[in-house]
Amino acid sequence: MSDLEIQPVNEADWDYMIVLDACRYDMFKENYQDFLKGELKKYRSRGSATPEWLWNTFEGRYSYNYISANPYINGQGLTLGELVSGQESDWTALDHFQNVVDSWIQDWDDELNTVRPEDLTDTALENLRYEKTVIHYIQPHRPFISLGETEFEWSPKNKMEDSDKSRKRKLFDSTRPLWSPVFEKMPYTIQSRIKSALGMGNDYEKLARKKGAEQVKEYYRKDLKMALKEVARLVEGLDGKVIVTADHGELLGEGGWGHYIGGKEKELLEVPWLEVE
Repeated sequence: MSDLEIQPVNEADWDYMIVLDACRYDMFKENYQDFLKGELKKYRSRGSATPEWLWNTFEGRYSYNYISANPYINGQGLTLGELVSGQESDWTALDHFQNVVDSWIQDWDDELNTVRPEDLTDTALENLRYEKTVIHYIQPHRPFISLGETEFEWSPKNKMEDSDKSRKRKLFDSTRPLWSPVFEKMPYTIQSRIKSALGMGNDYEKLARKKGAEQVKEYYRKDLKMALKEVARLVEGLDGKVIVTADHGELLGEGGWGHYIGGKEKELLEVPWLEVE
C-alpha cells in the first residue's frame, strides 16, 4: 500500500466534500452505485482514526465551512486532547476552519446516541453559505441505527458531559507513557486480548461475539446504505463539484474490530474518493 497516493483533501478541486466516517473503500465500492454516479478512486488516508486524520490533514487555516455530525470537529473550542483519552493534541476546529456548524449538538438523537443521516442532510442544506463546504456524516460509524443500538462507549458528546473517569481508566492513562511504546508494537489481536483481560476490551468485539461477525458486517452495510441514500439527496441540492470520501476505514474482523489511532491495516487506511457526476 506504500505506492497508494495520499488522499488529496486540500489539494484537489472541489466545492463540496462529503465525508463518511469510518467508511472502508471496499464496502463503499460494493454499494455506492445504487445511489451515486461518478469516477471512483482509492486513496490512502492520513489517519486510521478521526483525530489522527484531522491533525494530519488540516495543519493550516482553511476557508472551509465544516458541517459536522462528529463532535471531534466542533465549534465549542474543545481540543482533541480534551476529547481523546491519552492524547495531548491542542488541535481544535476553530483554529483551522472559517466556520463550524455543530450538527452533533442540534441534531443529536439521545436515544440512538448519534446523529441520523437525514438530520445532517437537512442541516447541511440550510448552511451552504460558504465557497467550500465539508459535510461530515457519522455513518457507517457505530452505533448502528439498523441494529437499534442505544448503548455505545464511543460518544465524545458524553465524554464532554462526564469528566469523571473510573479509577481503572485514570490508572490506565497515567501509566500510558510507560507501557505504550511496547504495547503499540504488538499485533492488534494481542492488544485486544490484553485490554479485554484488563476490562478495557473493545465493545465492538463483544458485539461481534454476541451477534456474529456476518451479522455485524450487515449492520455496517445497512448503515452505509442509509448514509449513501442521504448523500444522494444532499447532492441534488448542491451546485458545484462534489467529492465523497472518508476520514478512515474500519476493521470488520481482520484481526480486530473498529479503528484506532496509529493503525497500519489497509482496511483502516484505504478510503474512497468519488468525483460525483
